[in-house]
Amino acid sequence: MKPQRLTMTNGRRTMVEYDSRSEEYQSYNRNRWKYDRDVKRFYNSKAWRETSKIVLLKANYVCAMCGGEATMTDHIISVKQDWSKRLDIDNLQASCKACNDAKALREKYSY
Repeated sequence: MKPQRLTMTNGRRTMVEYDSRSEEYQSYNRNRWKYDRDVKRFYNSKAWRETSKIVLLKANYVCAMCGGEATMTDHIISVKQDWSKRLDIDNLQASCKACNDAKALREKYSY
């Protein structure tokens, strides 16, 4: 008999078998959470905040992609592709939220 867990199904508590897929993805999730933790720590760092402000000031808060008002700093080559370029001024550009989000979606599906 497989191990079971308690869950809510149609408003009632029931016992169901553990999904075997969760075992398959344990190592994947462990690596993803570690990566996300490192990225979050980086984006909250003083070095990133200062570098981001420099990029926005150099661009006069104008989005490099659409010409709108830039509120964010975008990595041209993403952090996931090359972690070593995360603070390289030549790899950063001013970006508005809409352009930054659209670029993130394109990158997410291109890997």
